[in-house]
Amino acid sequence: MRNIDETSSKLDPFRDFHGEASSAAFDCHGIARKPYSPIVDVIRSCSKSDLGQRQKRLNHAVEELGLQFSDVTSSRSSANPWRLDLFPLSLSATEWQRISSGVVQRALAFNAYAQDLYSEQNILRERVIPHDLALRDPAFLRQLSGIEVPYGEYSQFGAFDLVDAGEGDWRVVEHHMGAPFGLSHVLQNRRILSQVFPELYERVDVAPVAGFSTYLLEMLRAQSSRANPHILLLTSGQPGQAYFEEAFIARHMGISIAQPSDLLVRESCVFLKTIRGLEPVDVIYRRVESAALDPIAVPNANAFGLPGLINAWRQGNVAIVNAPGSGVADNRALLRYSDRIIRQYRHESPILRSVETFHLSDVDQRDYVAEHAAQLVLKPMQDHDMLWQICGGRPGQSMASMERLAKRHPEYFVAQSIPDPAMLPQFKDGEFTAKGGYLRVYYILGKEPIVLPGGMVRQKVTGHRTRRLTIATDGLKDVWVPDSVVKDSAPKRLPTAMGERFSISSRIAESLYWAGRYLERAENTSRQFHTLERLRWDQMAHAEQRTYWPLLQAVAAATGQSDVTKRKRPPRDTLPFSKSLLLDANKGASVRACIGHARNCLEKVREVISPECREVLEDITLYLNVEAKRVVTRARLTELCEHIVSELARFNGTAERTMPHDDTWQFLRIGIFFERAVGALAVLKVAMPRLIEAYHEVDEESADLTALLRLLGSLDAYRREFRSRAYVDRICSLILQGKHVPSSVNFCLRNLDYAISTLSHGEDRALGGDLRQQIRVLLEVLAHFPLAQSPMGEVDWLDAGEVQPKSMHHTADFVGEAFSGLAEQVEALHGRLEDIFFSHQDVFAREPTLFAMD
Repeated sequence: MRNIDETSSKLDPFRDFHGEASSAAFDCHGIARKPYSPIVDVIRSCSKSDLGQRQKRLNHAVEELGLQFSDVTSSRSSANPWRLDLFPLSLSATEWQRISSGVVQRALAFNAYAQDLYSEQNILRERVIPHDLALRDPAFLRQLSGIEVPYGEYSQFGAFDLVDAGEGDWRVVEHHMGAPFGLSHVLQNRRILSQVFPELYERVDVAPVAGFSTYLLEMLRAQSSRANPHILLLTSGQPGQAYFEEAFIARHMGISIAQPSDLLVRESCVFLKTIRGLEPVDVIYRRVESAALDPIAVPNANAFGLPGLINAWRQGNVAIVNAPGSGVADNRALLRYSDRIIRQYRHESPILRSVETFHLSDVDQRDYVAEHAAQLVLKPMQDHDMLWQICGGRPGQSMASMERLAKRHPEYFVAQSIPDPAMLPQFKDGEFTAKGGYLRVYYILGKEPIVLPGGMVRQKVTGHRTRRLTIATDGLKDVWVPDSVVKDSAPKRLPTAMGERFSISSRIAESLYWAGRYLERAENTSRQFHTLERLRWDQMAHAEQRTYWPLLQAVAAATGQSDVTKRKRPPRDTLPFSKSLLLDANKGASVRACIGHARNCLEKVREVISPECREVLEDITLYLNVEAKRVVTRARLTELCEHIVSELARFNGTAERTMPHDDTWQFLRIGIFFERAVGALAVLKVAMPRLIEAYHEVDEESADLTALLRLLGSLDAYRREFRSRAYVDRICSLILQGKHVPSSVNFCLRNLDYAISTLSHGEDRALGGDLRQQIRVLLEVLAHFPLAQSPMGEVDWLDAGEVQPKSMHHTADFVGEAFSGLAEQVEALHGRLEDIFFSHQDVFAREPTLFAMD
């Protein structure tokens, strides 16, 4: 049996490629081609089980990183179509030099086309291309005509999709010069594969790709004359396919993501609404369609842009990359005339030719397409919202729907004859099979154009219903280029000045604040539930249950379970309540719901959260999703609570260690400490009045008061402070006034005050001054709270037998009103936080015309 296993493990994993003429990696004799020889040797040295394990590690790494094209709120099981393959695409030096030169040539030519189309339109005057092809393009915005774009570079950063028609004959399939997608996946693919399969890289000097984001940042900085320009990445604000990409790039370049609602145009200048007010913006890296940038310049009922942005750009007060209108270079109908366009503007022969493309507006071409429909791929001329508005369709149409739309609106559709791509090995289900792929190559223009040494291979989808080359893929591949080819051609850059500190936007601050609140609420609920479960409710006598019932109601009140707080008698079994409190995603304050809300908040500001923090939160989310499907028992719920408390402590520790302690960190802390203070008061205002009603001064320990201290995470602190059994007034003193007790309201308010004080710097010393004064007033209120008058640590408190608890002098109604009033005062801090940092209503109140439209 052992010999059989050894023999099978040594079988050639590429035996199916022997005699495969269309393979890019092997010749017709099954011998690996030179660029692939080291890769094939390494893979052949691995057993089948080893390769399977490595592929699982790749899949797990991709899942952890959230490499996805879908809504951030979707479940990961259905939201992650990406799959990174073990076998990379490897290009020879000669092959890459041709691709690189062809990419730069085409980028320069089509930039010149965009400049010409928005100015003299010589290409139309000379009838190089049909007039209607350019002028009917939905991406062509006449409103932008006559605007001077620096150096004529409409698309400073773009990409092209290529297909290997065989023997290194690379053809251009599509342009992505408006808002190219996928750079983040290129960088992540290289990092993940090199970690999971480092042996592949030991025998080959592969050109690095990590520095490309730095070149992109330098290009963006060069768009402004300022030494340290304020750069933003502008996104639509809608969760969708490009979110991971945008967050990844923004984090790598150290810039913020902004939505149109985060910005304001005043006096033809663009400003970001930050926690410190308005800050001017110098450069915008746009990730939205040109037509959606400015609803005034380009009226569009389906777009929510920034009014006045195009005028600010026209005046030269802000740079926009890529320039508005650059999407005209993505017109697929232009591919039929790409050779003419290159000759028109570059006076050169094309290095890379386009695949055969037919524009259906031409009768002869339309007839040809109808006769050869089975061999052609039907596509819209642009992936543009305006096109779908005109045609009445939507992205992702089925093939039958696309054909119907093309018959009604042939002028907006093309058909392409895309060669079957050269086959590459793909590792799937434990075997290597042949699969074609499309190469996306990225460039950056400027004084020294740069082509990313590599790119991204998206493997062909079998039986994809739209038959279009879209973002759909059956897997990704890393792309290798010999380091020797690009080592000496890398652009030289002088050191840049240290970056200026810019404030975070109000939207980012608010998202972090709420994430902190939700995480703290989940931790409180888990810990408090665990405390209650340790009392073994199901084994208590009825009288004992009535004793602890106020504590259970207090926890229910703190989590919004009003139906429980209204009950006069305790239930026989609390298991349904416990399950709902922990795992019911529809209960707004349940642990699972809170974790989900926190995850959504942090996903929206992913660029400022460390990957390590996100990984911990993803682990918690997956764990809760699995637990929600299992059979629920008390023991299982107790274990779940312990795990959640432990994991949230890991998140807090990871955040403290991996996140810069700047404004982002402080707003996360503000949310945590505010929620902790509110949560403690929510428990006390329900529990204390009911405990006082049932309170009987006895010599033995008051079990319900001890349990209350456990609920608030302060039993050990109480023992160290008072060294006595539990009394109501001492508990109040500890939880309200304890300066060194993490669960006390005093501790939370002082940490809030400190966090807010760090937000002021330079000329902003008064930032949040009114709010800090409100906190100081609250600290005075705590110091004179009726149930906690005696200073903590007084000697007479140590003699429990001689001093009557001060709480006995107050009725339950009085105590309830006192705690409710205190809770309202603390909760009022939220309104002030929102007015000052998030909505800026305090600024509107003081200067109502400050943000008025010009």
